[in-house]
Order: sequence, then C-alpha cells, then structure tokens
Amino acid sequence: MTDVHLYDRRMDGLSIALQRLDAARTTDELVGALWDLRDSAYDTPELWSTFAAEAFFQRLAGELEDAPADDAGQLSVPVLARAVKTAVAIPGHGIDT
Repeated sequence: MTDVHLYDRRMDGLSIALQRLDAARTTDELVGALWDLRDSAYDTPELWSTFAAEAFFQRLAGELEDAPADDAGQLSVPVLARAVKTAVAIPGHGIDT
C-alpha cells in the first residue's frame, strides 16, 4: 500500500479531513481524521454554521444501519470512515458526499 501524504498539499482543514476519511484503513487513521474534523470545526466555525448535531447523528445511524458487517457483525474502519464522511456532509458548501 502506498503512503498517502495529504499534508504535502495546501488545503483547508475540512478537505484534508475528508481525504483522510477516504484513506482511513486503521483505527489510528480514522481517529486522526476525526481530530482533523474537530480542528476544522474549531478553526472555521463559519463553515460549520449549517451543521446540526441532530442531522449528523440521524445520517450516521442510517449509514451504519445499512453498512455491511463482517461475519462477526463488526464494521471495518473503511466502512465506519465512509459513514462518518457521508454523515458530516454540510449543505451549501459542496460537501454533499
């Protein structure tokens, strides 16, 4: 697997976080992407002004209900990352995953 060096590019924090969610294959990578989302919300609150926690949790629950699990009923990190990325979609900002 090729290393993904997202910090080599000049991008806003939200774009980096969403790209890291796409690339997440391990728990550490998923957690790092979640911290990037948190940093984006802190650094650019105006971008997140249309974000509603209720809508996020509703979309996340819906995504996870429909997500494929393995034989033990567990969800993989990539599946969880995709669910979070879809749930965090911010209307009006081109983030309509």
